[in-house]
Amino acid sequence: MTRHSLALIALFALAAPRGFAQPAEKPRASLVVVTEDEPVETPPVPQGEERRAIGARILDNSGPVRECYEKRLHDRPSLQGKLVARFDIGPGGKVIGASAEGMNDRELSACVLAAVRKLEFDKPRSGGKLRVAYPFRFEPRASK
Repeated sequence: MTRHSLALIALFALAAPRGFAQPAEKPRASLVVVTEDEPVETPPVPQGEERRAIGARILDNSGPVRECYEKRLHDRPSLQGKLVARFDIGPGGKVIGASAEGMNDRELSACVLAAVRKLEFDKPRSGGKLRVAYPFRFEPRASK
């Protein structure tokens, strides 16, 4: 490109009407700072009948979790241990966040969390959220 053509391109860019060929203004991010003076509320842990109902729902729908483990056993035949799924149940009964800890197998953890996130529960009696920690114990079955 010649100097002349570069000057024309620069001149055209300057002469372009506003809004035409001009980059859109970047949205500005907002920042919320939580100080130590503002406590972050942790959702309550379910108690009594509500706790039993959540456990029963998980057991009744444990097929996908079992499939996750059986799939991983093909690659890691000695895989066993306890994985604790921690999740929050939202006001509508849906799982709104989940994490797992306890076993060093990312694929198993991700699969179990995907299964847990699909579960639906009764709406919490409090009308708010609930925090659940549910342990899954994984052991290979003895072959017959």
